[in-house]
This record gives sequence, C-alpha cells and structure tokens, in this order.
Amino acid sequence: MNSLLLTGGRVLDPSCGFDAMADVWIEDGRIKAVGPGVASQAGTGPTVVELKGMVVCPGLIDIHVHLRDPGQTAKETIASGTAAAARGGFTSVVCMPNTSPAIDTPGTVALINEKASRDGVVNVFVAGAITRGLAGEELAPLGGLKQEGVVGITDDGHCVQNNELMRRALEYAAMFDLPVMDHCQDYSIVTDGVMNEGRWSTILGLRGWPAVGEELIVARDIMLAELTGARVHCQHLSTAKSVALVREAKQRGIGVTA
Repeated sequence: MNSLLLTGGRVLDPSCGFDAMADVWIEDGRIKAVGPGVASQAGTGPTVVELKGMVVCPGLIDIHVHLRDPGQTAKETIASGTAAAARGGFTSVVCMPNTSPAIDTPGTVALINEKASRDGVVNVFVAGAITRGLAGEELAPLGGLKQEGVVGITDDGHCVQNNELMRRALEYAAMFDLPVMDHCQDYSIVTDGVMNEGRWSTILGLRGWPAVGEELIVARDIMLAELTGARVHCQHLSTAKSVALVREAKQRGIGVTA
C-alpha cells in the first residue's frame, strides 16, 4: 500500500501541539498532508482506512521492556516481544539487561542488535548492565557497552547496594553520557516483604515491605546525581514520598526522572 488515507481519527502530534479530528494522507511511507480536508485532496487513489473512535499519533516509546533474549526465550523472544509492541502502537523499545547471561559485555549487546535487525519489527534499543552479572560487586565495562551502542545502564531487577560503587557508576555514566536507570530497593529494609507494610499486612500476617525501603535509594540516587552530574531515572516508583523527592530534585535542576 504505497498510498494510504487515514480518516476519522483523532490526530495527536505533541511536537507541534496538534490535537484535532483530521485525516492523514501517507505516500510511500511519508506523511504528505494532515487536516480535516485532506480526503478531498487525496482523491480516489489512496487505500482508505477508517479510524473513527481511534487515535492517530507518532509511534509510542517504551523504555522498559523485557525481551528475555538471551537465555530466557521460553518467556519472550525478540520476535514475539516486538510484535506485541507493534500491536500496541509502540515503535521503539528499550530492552532490560536482566537476561541470562546479563547484558554486561559488548559482545552480548552486538548479539541482541543482530537478532533485533533480523527478527524485530520495531526499533530495539539496548540497556547495558551497571555491574557484571547484575551482582552489584564490580562495574561492567561501561565504555565498551557505550561503544557498542547501549542507550543507558541499569541492573534492573536488582539494585546496587554499595554506595561507593554506585557513585563510580554515575561518574563513568556522566563521562559517557549514559543515563542510569535504577531499581530502587534497599535490601536491608525490605528483606523478604511481600506487600506494602501497614495495617493490612499486619491483619493478614504477611511480611511488610516498608515504603522507606524504596525512598532511601531514591534519595541516595538523587544525591549522587547532584554530586556527579549524571542523569538518573528511578524506575517503577510506588510511594508518594519518592514522587516528592524526585519533584523537589527536578526543581533544583538535578538530572533525575522517574
């Protein structure tokens, strides 16, 4: 289909603030015209796709996906994961490094890039590990990972507990212009908690997971970002205090997001 006319949809384009019911005319994979009267301009040539009640927008981006390749393809593959992304309107994804082995070497990054170019149906960007084997003990070769094309580093699913090691990671990340994405969890506080600590965990007799177990690491990461000038993204936050900490840090101009 070299010529498409998307009609009847709500067209959103955040780059220019466009939000209106409009038609979109596409020729040879490029947008030729957008507007309420485009159908009359296009004539009878294009294939018409009726999108009443639907949204037409730029491809969505998911910066936190688990393609599980290498080593865990019984759960997901690059082919199945990217097909699901495309089905949901996502045209770019960032895959996490908690695979088997972890994405902690340039060779593993190259392997994923090769598989993505062959099997992927959307853009696949790779996040490298902060530490070797996600073990939190020794930094991964961050320069080599950057050279191979990672777009950020994270021990997702794990959290670096050693504050000195995390500081060095942020210093190198700032040097290589890599954002650091952190799974914020103080193991000494959350231990083996299975639900939010509070009245209901007590009533149910279940080990509680205190909110401060997340907030301590968020506060640490903010202070280290301020110290090193690195960019930190706090992943999957779940407490009001964490949100307040990030908001206050942003107001002070610290490079932290969530």
